[in-house]
Amino acid sequence: MRRLLRGVCATLLASTAALAATSTAATAAPPETGTPTDPVIVAPAESGKRAFFGDMVKLKDGRLLVAYRESVAHINQDGRIMVVQSRDQGHTWSTPQVAIDTAIDDRDPKLVQLRDGTVLMNFFRTDWTGYPGKPVTLVGTFVTRSTDKGATWSTPNEVGTALEGPSDVVVGAYYAGHAATHGPILELRNGDLLVPLYGRLPEGGTGPATVVRSTDGGRTWPRENESVIGRSATFDFQEPNLSLLKDGSLLSIIRTSINIAYLSRSYDQGHTWTTPVSTELPASSHHQLVLRDGDVLFTYGDLSGTFGPGRPTVGRLLRHPERNIDADKDILIYDAAIHGPATADQANPSSVELRPGRFFTITSDPHLAAIVGVYTQRRDYR
Repeated sequence: MRRLLRGVCATLLASTAALAATSTAATAAPPETGTPTDPVIVAPAESGKRAFFGDMVKLKDGRLLVAYRESVAHINQDGRIMVVQSRDQGHTWSTPQVAIDTAIDDRDPKLVQLRDGTVLMNFFRTDWTGYPGKPVTLVGTFVTRSTDKGATWSTPNEVGTALEGPSDVVVGAYYAGHAATHGPILELRNGDLLVPLYGRLPEGGTGPATVVRSTDGGRTWPRENESVIGRSATFDFQEPNLSLLKDGSLLSIIRTSINIAYLSRSYDQGHTWTTPVSTELPASSHHQLVLRDGDVLFTYGDLSGTFGPGRPTVGRLLRHPERNIDADKDILIYDAAIHGPATADQANPSSVELRPGRFFTITSDPHLAAIVGVYTQRRDYR
């Protein structure tokens, strides 16, 4: 009898343990999203629209703030700028809120938080009235500010630049005499701010890359404070981005119309720049994040075809950015082709460093009609 009871007890204990294990498995947290095949949905677009051109900044209180353009298409008059926030390192996100919405296309928002806590957003506006029958008017580059961590935004101020001016010259689909932006404002050690621009002078010709300086915290951007990063006689410089490196020098990597990124440096706080040179990287719509140790996480839309057709989001770690932008390897961060046909209408990445060696990168996925996010670690790039 005792032997029988012991057997029954053993069976009951085993069953209880099995039930406990099943219960634990059922209540355990699901595998972490934020992988190349299972990204975090950062910002879904409103029904019938898509999300484009996301940019992200880590605020001083640890929150992540993302701004992006929402529209029915890459080219459309209804473009507006939305913002979302995350309080848990990018795992979950707030409901999208409208930041900027005018009667024309507000697009390409970029974010920075200044040392005093103010958040600045630079963006540009395009008027598509009459397109494609008429040339397009690029209205200008603007800067708006938030003193409540992105909840509300001021009336935008226009950036002064020699690129803008009346023009009857048509280059491609656009009237000349315009300036656009695709890189965040950079705060220098002395408090000056630089906003990177690209565009077309009123007389036409190839497009230069420039920076305009603000000496009053981003409230005004005088035209006379503009410096040229570079201009080529044979191709356009586009979408310059800026980084303040550990040694105090400035690094600008610039997209071009020949689909090879170029590089320029400044050793006098952005007043003058070295002649841009080819990086040989087929990179576009890139982002430069200076890490706590001085390295740079460089993420970009890859046009080489190495990681797939279209323009997947790729990254590399620059370990000696003061000297070169060589890297151990480039990695595929995300490709929207996992959800549909290969497309060039993706990339436009932006990254933050969550903690040393842990990164979060956002990009756009036209098939999901959303801004999505992927986690990577330093060892992924080595």
